[in-house]
Amino acid sequence: MPPHTAQPSAADLDAALHALRRHLRGWPVSSAICLSRQPTDLPDVPPPFPLPAHAPTRRHHDWPAGRRCAAHALHLLGHPDALRPLPRTPGGAPDWPAGTHGSLSHAGGLTVAAATRAPQRVGLDLEPLSGPAPDARRWRHVLTESTFKALWPLRPDPLDPAHFHAPPPPDPTRTQGVADVHVLGWPGPLQVRWAHTHGFLLALTLLPAPPEAP
Repeated sequence: MPPHTAQPSAADLDAALHALRRHLRGWPVSSAICLSRQPTDLPDVPPPFPLPAHAPTRRHHDWPAGRRCAAHALHLLGHPDALRPLPRTPGGAPDWPAGTHGSLSHAGGLTVAAATRAPQRVGLDLEPLSGPAPDARRWRHVLTESTFKALWPLRPDPLDPAHFHAPPPPDPTRTQGVADVHVLGWPGPLQVRWAHTHGFLLALTLLPAPPEAP
């Protein structure tokens, strides 16, 4: 996992939220994306099961935040069951409604979720940065997570970072772009859209027409 970073202030989170939303508006992707700092502003979604009382405080925040953001993404997609609770797959990931695929991520006080219609698939990851631009370790981690989520379970192997080859980090002056990630056993590179701003790095992988699993 990437090294721990300090919790951003409310002002920093607001700035990051607005900046990332501007980046997302410019991305030509056919997914419905929700990015939020205040999940209570989104529709309430009953959890599929209660968290244990001893769960960490952060977990009690991230759990409803992720479910609400996922519901809002499904609502933006026009799904009729958007406000129904998302169950979990045996591996613990959200079980998205039939005919859809989605992804969500939490980072340093922000929550992001994306939903798309099958057979398209989407994967995303959001992480805080320890400096003004992503270092090599953080960059590789975020791009790997994004592509892994998009491929799962088409590629049912457990996450092994050695199976993912990401390009070197971009020039620090670049704040957004597209990177090609190669995955062992998968035909052709996957294009990952990324943006970093105000202490966060966001990556999104979209598979418009995924091939069958090798």
